[in-house]
Amino acid sequence: MSAAGRAYVEVVAAAALWSTLGVAAQYGRDYIWLAFLRSLVAAVISITVAGWPTRRGLVPGLLLGGLFTVYPLAALLAGVGPAAYLLYTAPLWTTTSLVAFGERPTPRGAAGVALVLAAVVLMIYASARGELSPVGLAAGLASSALYGLYIAAARLMARRGYGADASYGAMPYTLVVTTPALLASLHATAAPPAPQTALAGLYMGVLGTVVPYRLFSSAVSKIEGSRASVIASVEPVLAALWDFLLFGRIPGFMTAAAYILISTAAVVAAKK
Repeated sequence: MSAAGRAYVEVVAAAALWSTLGVAAQYGRDYIWLAFLRSLVAAVISITVAGWPTRRGLVPGLLLGGLFTVYPLAALLAGVGPAAYLLYTAPLWTTTSLVAFGERPTPRGAAGVALVLAAVVLMIYASARGELSPVGLAAGLASSALYGLYIAAARLMARRGYGADASYGAMPYTLVVTTPALLASLHATAAPPAPQTALAGLYMGVLGTVVPYRLFSSAVSKIEGSRASVIASVEPVLAALWDFLLFGRIPGFMTAAAYILISTAAVVAAKK
C-alpha cells in the first residue's frame, strides 16, 4: 500500500475510534469519572511518550479538560449521534475566535460557518420541539465551543513551532479541570467508579484519545490536512450509525436536516 493509501486508512481508523466516544459514555454512565479517567490515562501516556509538559500546554489543556467533561454528558443526554454532530459545529467557534488574531476566513470557510450556524439554529428548534434534550443540547454546544477554541489555540501555537505543546503537552493539564470536578462529585456521593465506568474511562483515554490522535497526526504528515479533515468528517456519520444500531435512536426531521448541513459544511470548508 502506498503512503497516501496508508494515510487514508489511518484517518478513517481515527474517525471510527473517535465516533465510539459517545458509545463509551453511554455504557460508562458516570460522566465525571469518565472525564477524570480519560484525562488520567491520556496524561500518563503523554508524559511517558513526550516527557513532562511545559507551561505552554496549559491553555489548550484546560480547554480539552472542559471538553472531556461535557462531551460525555452531551452523549448521555442528547444521544451519541447528536453529540457528535454538535461537536462538529466547532468551526463556528474556531473561525470566530481566529478573526480576533487577524485570520480572515476564506469564502469557502465563511460558507461552511454559515451552514454550521444554520445547523445550530435547526438543532435549537429541534430541542424546542422535543427532539433533543435541552440540557444535552447545551452540553453539546459547550463541547463544540471548547473544541473550537482548542483548535484555534492549537493552530496559533503550531505557527510558533509549539504544536507538540498543544497536543501531547496539553493532556496532563486536562487534569486541572477533571480532578476538581471529580473531588466535588466524591464530596457529594463518595462513590468509587463502577467496573463498567472504569473500563469505559480506560477505553476513552487509550482508544478514544491517544491512539486516534496518533493515527490522525501520522496521516496529516502524508496527505493534506484539508483532505484528511474531509475524510475525518465520517466520524459523526458513524456515531449516528452506532446510535441507531446500539440504542435504536432515529433522529427527528429537524435533527437529520442539521446533520446534513454540518456534513456539507465540513466538505465545503475543507475544499480549496
